[in-house]
Amino acid sequence: MYNRRIAVWASLLLVAMLVLSGCAPRVGAGSSAALAKDPTELVIDLPALVVDINADGSPSVGNVPVAELGALAGADLSTLAVPKEWVDYMVAGNIQHIQIDNKADGLLLLVNGQPIPSLVWDGESLQTTAEVLNTFGVAIPMAEKVLPLVQRLGIGVIVRFPVPEGAEIIPFYVEGDDTAAMAAKKAQEEFLAAVGVPPRINLPVFYNPDGSFTLGDLTDAEWSALTGAPVYALRLNPQLVKSLSERGVKSLTISTDAEGIHIMVNGKALPTLTWGNGELQHLLNVADQMNLWELVAPGMNMGDILATVHELLPVIQTTDFDLHVFLPEGGMAVAR
Repeated sequence: MYNRRIAVWASLLLVAMLVLSGCAPRVGAGSSAALAKDPTELVIDLPALVVDINADGSPSVGNVPVAELGALAGADLSTLAVPKEWVDYMVAGNIQHIQIDNKADGLLLLVNGQPIPSLVWDGESLQTTAEVLNTFGVAIPMAEKVLPLVQRLGIGVIVRFPVPEGAEIIPFYVEGDDTAAMAAKKAQEEFLAAVGVPPRINLPVFYNPDGSFTLGDLTDAEWSALTGAPVYALRLNPQLVKSLSERGVKSLTISTDAEGIHIMVNGKALPTLTWGNGELQHLLNVADQMNLWELVAPGMNMGDILATVHELLPVIQTTDFDLHVFLPEGGMAVAR
């Protein structure tokens, strides 16, 4: 028994060393460690783990196949292989690597070293997330204790794909490239100069116990008659309204501004989805590289689609939009 335990620990130590040999610098490294003020506080702050996906879809870390690492640790990791057609698709679009980076202030997503829309949080919004999950009945063991610890877990994974022949190698993080952010800001400034005042949309929607709603003192049926559109289709299932009310959900808010998308439950903020520093532009570039537009709108002129999307971006990003959904309390309609 004693020799078996030594063998297990030796295998785990060997796996850990092999894994660390396949690491790379992580964006935001040290931010989690900076939160620990004394030795009694938990903190883990590591470099990014680099997982190489080979041409056949098999993953490896530090030139060691993941399946072999799993065997050393007594686990079957052969199912982690990526389908070869996915690898070919990434190579065709010159997607060299995708990075997921957990930092003290959020979850950063990068494709080819460029950030795409990511999450930003603080301790309060993480705590609220745990409370909301519990309220909605999402079973995550010890969520109220685990989620607040996310800030102290500085970890990241970089999934690297084969580089297309003749293509330049792209660094894991394209530092100092704010071209997209500057272009986005310029487009927003030009739009604001044209319209004068930023657009403002505030939609307070009051739901009744039967799932119907009112907006601006008009019922959903009246809005449908006024506009000719099936607005009544936005009614909710009465059972859902009852369930949410019984769980203490009084209001839901979705807001957008130049920084990103904000969500609140009962007036408490959840993590923010950011788009204020060129993230949307990078995402559009990735979609173009991967020819995703052809999948979404086959046969259409891609140039026209991209031009339209780019024209709409500053409108969407500069508009202060608020959708407030109010639910009945205790089976009674919310007073307005």
